[in-house]
Amino acid sequence: MLKEIRCNLFKQSGKVRPPIVFNKGLNIILGSVPGKAGSIGKSTMLLIIDFVFGGNTYKKSDAVSQLGDHTIFFKFTFGNSDYHFARNTSDNIVARCDEKYNILDSIELNDFTNWLSQKYGMNLPGVQFRNTISRFFRIYGKNNFNEQRPLQVRGGSESQKDAIHILVALFNLYSSILVFEEQLKLADEKITAFREARRYQFIPTAVDGMKKYEENIESIASLKRKKHELISSENKSVNEKDVEAVNHRNDLERQLQDLRRVIRSYEDELHLLKLNVQQGIYPTEADLNSLQEFFPDVNLKKLIEIETFHNKIQVILMEELDVAITKVEEAITPLKDQEKNLLRDMDSIKPSQFFTNEFLDAYTKIDREINKLQDENSAFETRNQLQEEKRRANARYQEQMKSVLDKIENTINEEMEKISDIVTNDEYNAPKMTINKYDSYNFETPKDDGTGTNNRGLIIYDIAILNTTVLPAIAHDSLLFDSMSRPDLSKIIEIYSRENEKQIFVSLDKTNTCSKKAQEIIANNTVIKLDNDESCLFGAKWSKKERK
Repeated sequence: MLKEIRCNLFKQSGKVRPPIVFNKGLNIILGSVPGKAGSIGKSTMLLIIDFVFGGNTYKKSDAVSQLGDHTIFFKFTFGNSDYHFARNTSDNIVARCDEKYNILDSIELNDFTNWLSQKYGMNLPGVQFRNTISRFFRIYGKNNFNEQRPLQVRGGSESQKDAIHILVALFNLYSSILVFEEQLKLADEKITAFREARRYQFIPTAVDGMKKYEENIESIASLKRKKHELISSENKSVNEKDVEAVNHRNDLERQLQDLRRVIRSYEDELHLLKLNVQQGIYPTEADLNSLQEFFPDVNLKKLIEIETFHNKIQVILMEELDVAITKVEEAITPLKDQEKNLLRDMDSIKPSQFFTNEFLDAYTKIDREINKLQDENSAFETRNQLQEEKRRANARYQEQMKSVLDKIENTINEEMEKISDIVTNDEYNAPKMTINKYDSYNFETPKDDGTGTNNRGLIIYDIAILNTTVLPAIAHDSLLFDSMSRPDLSKIIEIYSRENEKQIFVSLDKTNTCSKKAQEIIANNTVIKLDNDESCLFGAKWSKKERK
């Protein structure tokens, strides 16, 4: 559990506040009893509690904006062991500390929340610690106050499907639907893969409906009749394997012709390269002497110097030519091997009959059209089969999910009924959750949609989840209580006080009209008292005007 929070910027009357110590059960941040002091740090203190549980909303708060980045020190206790940490608002690093808060080492925020998840026993299938606990820390600035959409965050804009999924995981029922979910996911992935294969033409395009499918069947039958008539016109028995063999040999012959053209191109290139190597491009000494006979005044020394330079270049060129020759020869070798393989394959095909080119063309054209139509129909059948597989997987998933959601719905509603009867003295309807299916739910208090009633229902829902799951803590800001009657608030405070293992963090003000019992509970469970001016959380209110 969270045991303490301290910060050098927490001040009262100019002095640093002592550490704020928390206990199991109810922990109250108390504001002005008559409620005349605003912006004193109640919500900010709750955001800091959220911050030490791994949240980031505090980093965007006015406190950080006005005071700059700073460090919050805190301690968790599990069993008989204390764990000290420090977290600065400037990054997503959590420092591990000794008991005097000297930094020992640092870990990533995600590793820290995973550690909390394990310590709190929340490392359940499908549960993400922050994404789960954050939705039950209802604090001004976190945008999770939609009292008609209590499962969702982001002001209720999160998808209902995702929110319900988290509820299933929190009740430790995710494993019971996982196999059905995986089957549905696999069926969906198969359909996606099928569509992508069609898109890139790896498989034939399917027909677009049963009408075209039936038309293809008729066309196939007609083409088979034409094929039979063609065979009959040859006045001999035609073996389809012989036709295929001839066509295959013709294909191999075309491949051989294409291959030999490539080989000839490489051989021509090789011939030119070797010719350059053999003939050279620079003059000999005899060439220079003959030149001097015709031009006695030529500067032979200068020409020799130039040719010496040319000789050096020629050495480099000769090396490049040798490399080029090697590459071409290496390219020709596998092509020659392919040529031998093609010739061998062609020699191995010896059809028992001879067919004219006209017959082969007509026969092959009909045969290919039949295969095309059959492939289209086969793709249509495959698509229908995949869709049916997905439909069945979805039906199994829905059936299992309904069983799980009915169990969750009943558990929550029964618990909310108990809590509501205590809060309202069994006079008013309890809030009710109806989970229609895996991606749809309703939450309401029957026959009453007033703001105070809706907020009361939201609080009762959170307490019900705290009581029936492994959720370790909830937090409620005073904003939730503003529209609520004081008798209702008094009863809710009594309900809060019954928790003695998990933690409830609440900010309160305007409590002077609460019941005597509620005021006693408040007095016994207040962990920090805030008020105006020097009694604010940080010892001053920066929202005040500066006076000359």
